[in-house]
Amino acid sequence: MPEIEALRHQPSTKLHPSAKTGGVGKQNDNNNNHDSVEPAPEATPGQQQQKSLYADDAKKSAKIKELRKLVENCDDFVRRVDDLFLCRFLNCCDWNVEEAQQRMCKLFKLKYDHPEWFVDKPLVHYEDLLNRNIKFVLDKRDKKGRRIFVSRLGALDINVSSATDLAHLDELWVEYMLNDLETQQNGIVCLLDMSGYSIKSMRYLTPGNIRIGSAKADLLPVKHMEFHVVNSSVLLNAAVAILFPVLSKQIKESVHFHYTNWNSLHAHLGKEALPSEYGGSNGTGFNFEKLNRQLFDMEAHYNNIIRFGYELKPHVDRSKYTKYFQNADKSKSLKKKNKNKKDGNVTEE
Repeated sequence: MPEIEALRHQPSTKLHPSAKTGGVGKQNDNNNNHDSVEPAPEATPGQQQQKSLYADDAKKSAKIKELRKLVENCDDFVRRVDDLFLCRFLNCCDWNVEEAQQRMCKLFKLKYDHPEWFVDKPLVHYEDLLNRNIKFVLDKRDKKGRRIFVSRLGALDINVSSATDLAHLDELWVEYMLNDLETQQNGIVCLLDMSGYSIKSMRYLTPGNIRIGSAKADLLPVKHMEFHVVNSSVLLNAAVAILFPVLSKQIKESVHFHYTNWNSLHAHLGKEALPSEYGGSNGTGFNFEKLNRQLFDMEAHYNNIIRFGYELKPHVDRSKYTKYFQNADKSKSLKKKNKNKKDGNVTEE
């Protein structure tokens, strides 16, 4: 894809958090040009390893090597195969190599079929989106050691954000959370704050958006994930009625509604990691600059991994995938056109 090719030749730029926006401040207009950011030095699949995990556990180490070999030979694309990434899927699948590979291949195929739903540009491209502070991760873990991923759906402006924008936010933050073994083992808590949720947001709930969005959620390599809904209303019930039939049984069983009953929420998460807005003891309000810095400090990491799934192996004839790359570029152009029309519905059926 054009962004991937351009990254190899351009100088690097650094994102700087801004106290005014609570996230990353704009550098200049040139930062909208994807060619201005360069990832960390590239590595071939065999050179991706930075740290060997479970070196003292022969059984797990062997499973990591087995999965790596399968992934490296699964298709014509360069795939990410470092220990930490592979362990996401192995942990999620109870170290069953076959199940882990199948999950990865399904995710690869979903990305191949619907590239617009996946992150494919340098982190600077998502600067404005992140600074809307719709989704973020709290700086403390809950009482079970899980990361807390907050979605303030009432802060969503459907005139400027699309369904795929939300998918990109999820992917960026999930990448941050799963970049350590503790989260892989303990899991993630999704705190859905419905305060201010507008009926207009239901425009996102098209059959196509629901189908692709739920498929991507189901394939995330997260062993333990719970959803806790707060500040909900009658309007939310209408949205749930539309959404629930297509959700997997696993997701349905992991959803908890608390409304404004903070004691109910604390029974699951505790209160030490939560701000006072949710009856917690972790300060008042959200320090968005501090929270977003967690992700922005990993800029080089994000810029390095976006090539996986788009870059072909050296021996592969690129003409075999001409249609794929054309469709991927076309889908991005269509998305840009839809956003210019202020249309929140990206995928319709």
